[in-house]
Amino acid sequence: MKFTRLTSGVVLAATVIGLGASVAGAQETLRGLAEERGRYVGSILNSQWFSGGLPGNYEETQKREFNAVVCENEMKFDATEPSQNNFNFNNGDRMVKYAKQNGMRARGHALAWHSQVPNWVNSHKNKQELLGILKNHIEKTVGHFKGQIDEWDVVNEAVNDNDPHDWRATATNSRPGSVWFDNIGAEFLDSAFVWTHRVDPDAELCYNDYNLEQGIGEGSKAGFVLKQVKRWKEMGIPITCVGSQTHVEDTTTAPEFNGAAENLRAFAKELAKLGVKLNITELDIGIKSGMPVDAAALARQGHFYRQFMDVFLEEPNMGEFVIWGVSDKWSWLGGLNRQAGLIFNDNLQKKPAYDSLIASLKAHAPETVFNPYKDDFTKLDSIAKADSIAKADSVAKAVADSIAKANPVVEDTSKQIEPIAPADSTEVLLSRAYGVFGVKVSGRTLNISGDASAKVQVFDMQGRPVFSDKAVKGSVSLATVPNGIYMVRVTSGTSSLVRRIALK
Repeated sequence: MKFTRLTSGVVLAATVIGLGASVAGAQETLRGLAEERGRYVGSILNSQWFSGGLPGNYEETQKREFNAVVCENEMKFDATEPSQNNFNFNNGDRMVKYAKQNGMRARGHALAWHSQVPNWVNSHKNKQELLGILKNHIEKTVGHFKGQIDEWDVVNEAVNDNDPHDWRATATNSRPGSVWFDNIGAEFLDSAFVWTHRVDPDAELCYNDYNLEQGIGEGSKAGFVLKQVKRWKEMGIPITCVGSQTHVEDTTTAPEFNGAAENLRAFAKELAKLGVKLNITELDIGIKSGMPVDAAALARQGHFYRQFMDVFLEEPNMGEFVIWGVSDKWSWLGGLNRQAGLIFNDNLQKKPAYDSLIASLKAHAPETVFNPYKDDFTKLDSIAKADSIAKADSVAKAVADSIAKANPVVEDTSKQIEPIAPADSTEVLLSRAYGVFGVKVSGRTLNISGDASAKVQVFDMQGRPVFSDKAVKGSVSLATVPNGIYMVRVTSGTSSLVRRIALK
């Protein structure tokens, strides 16, 4: 599993997005807020869980905060078929039972992968033998869990790391090869999807890989995957989703972000055109070892987590947001020169990243978040929830009314504000129907169109106020606000506009 380095360069969000509060109420959890919005926020069952090696509050935290679950290692090939045709589903059964008892969506990870296959598989070189081995493994494994696993990672990490990208082939000194591709060819991927679908036609089927958040341009990994998804759809291969692992690393002391979240947005939009979901399946945002894990680093990490959640909630074909771990103490990042990449610390206490996810969820009201498991996102003409102007106007009005009713202008910025409702409708709709103005950042100046003396409030990504002033001749200087990513709210009378901005 690879990672993206978070460096510099932020693009303003294309849609209007809301602002959340910094601290969740007593009854507010990631799970509860996600379920209200028809989405899944998940995590893994760490391998130590299966041997009873975790404290009681680990399971309590997971059940309270997440409504989707996946095994860290216990359903991979080497765990489920350690010797040929000798299957062991005990741990997978435990996960499925746990998921069912706690009302969680269950992910199966992974059926065909070049890594974590037992040595007996690697000893085979004959194409027909390996096709038979893979077919038998899929049929037995998927058949055993039929109706219990909601979504399978059918093929995992089959694209190499070279530029331009292609299927992972023969091993070199710098990268592992693939027993499947080397001896079968690309047809192993096509066959794996067909076999899985035949056994369990109701399960969602994903292609899962890393570095897909690095862009969809020519020569990129995501661009290559997109071409393959198009080919699969044209051939009638039953793929329903792509999983972006999204293992990213913060290696900078600056708060700017390299656009990875917006890259995922662009990827999601292209997949939506093909009728395919994009799920975030293995998210962690590690801090490079040797860098201080101080308040600034944790706040910056929270900024990054929020950007991914904002995109997740705003794109109609994204349904799962799975974090690859619960606590920093039991994270796979420990041996990979990264640290503190999850949303709970070693003591299972909430980090700023948790608060940022809560803030994002609260900023996107349930009625503005599309549920891809309930409704057909392929019928949408745009990212707006509405499939008609009339319906979109109704949503926009609900947003504006909620802002006006629940969030009067806060004059005393030392007080925490309540979360304002979101804006999943497009800025054009809001502007046309309700006279909402526009904002634009130029250097360290915020320029406002529509009201030359509007009130401006700036909040961090956890919803804490950091700046407040009135515009003078349509502009406000933000020179005193530190570099970073913020939410800005511009208010004129009962109208409010909220945007995400970057100062650098």
